[in-house]
Amino acid sequence: MTRDDELADLAADLVAVPTENPPGDERPCAEFVVDWFESRGIEARLVEKPSAERAQAVAWVGDDPRDETGGGASDETAGESADAPTLVLNGHLDVVPAGDPDEWTHDPFAGVVEDGRLHGRGSADMKTNLAAAMLTVRDLAPEIESGDLDGTLVFHGAMGEETGHPGTRTLIEAGYGGDCAVVLEPTDFRVGTSGKGVVTYRVGVSGSASHASRPDQGTNAIDAARPVLDAVDEYDDRLRERTDPLVGRAYATVTEFEAGTDSNMAVLPGRAEFLLDRRILPDERFEAVEGEIETLLAEVEREADVETDLSLVKHYASAGIDPDHPLAERFRRLSAESADAPREPWGLEAATDAREFVAAGTPAIIWGPGNLAQAHAVDEYIDLADAATGLDILTDGVRGVLSDE
Repeated sequence: MTRDDELADLAADLVAVPTENPPGDERPCAEFVVDWFESRGIEARLVEKPSAERAQAVAWVGDDPRDETGGGASDETAGESADAPTLVLNGHLDVVPAGDPDEWTHDPFAGVVEDGRLHGRGSADMKTNLAAAMLTVRDLAPEIESGDLDGTLVFHGAMGEETGHPGTRTLIEAGYGGDCAVVLEPTDFRVGTSGKGVVTYRVGVSGSASHASRPDQGTNAIDAARPVLDAVDEYDDRLRERTDPLVGRAYATVTEFEAGTDSNMAVLPGRAEFLLDRRILPDERFEAVEGEIETLLAEVEREADVETDLSLVKHYASAGIDPDHPLAERFRRLSAESADAPREPWGLEAATDAREFVAAGTPAIIWGPGNLAQAHAVDEYIDLADAATGLDILTDGVRGVLSDE
């Protein structure tokens, strides 16, 4: 069997283990990964934090990463020094829900290979890249163990990335970090050195319920929410003037609105709620963003005489490293040579687990084969020829870091 065939088969096997998040049943897939490594004589284990039911997988070749300091190399030298670097290949086990399987041409969890493509939920985002990382660890193990490559290679199969759970953060805190990291996502071979953050709030607007036959006796919470929504639109207009050269504009968007759904249809709702999605640029601080939202609501309360409340739903930090970091330069060069990928610095408009490495002081790039447009889509697929090219680039890139070539 060729290495390309191994990649297709392993990726299909991973797709065939459903790990939809929510609910996030990653443990069976983590067990599959650990068993795969152990059967090949590679150190691997389940990490049952932050959740035993949603266990994560780690593996490594070289020194036990928990015995290394890791995560403290400078942005200029990490991953490119002669001091036996520890490099992490990070990916996530979870996938977004597939939705109605009848809308799919193929069973989303069958791992069907057809016409040179692997079909199924997670094929692009990002189990094929998990498979590439697993094969890279396996194939470089003899060179690391013999001393031909100097350093340690760590694999992460993290939980909860799709919903902002601290899977990767937990692995880093448990000692499975490193001096630099490749966060595998379908970037079409472009090298991301920064990514937007996002904070989602639930905003409540109070009214006073009454029967719809006597609307003047109450205050319709939907009407009370109108000036709040208008204020959000005006805030979004101002935010769009803030831009980052790599990740684009900041945004504020209402993504969900709910009122009256838990009551009789003939009753004016006494409360309305909506989700506010705020995209955060790399140079914006979360505390400042939260202050802007609080100020916005305070002003609309005063001007429109409405009552609101605010609660945090989730927060993904923005993250960025020097676009000219040696790790980024290495993968840009290899991707340009092998996949004709652009060599210009680039950033993602979406948040990734790269933020967890950057927060820990570890430079990380975001990279991988696969088209980001396929992520979360019905009939998701990845071109297996691209995946095979990605495997070659990843192996060459890791070998270069660990040999300091």
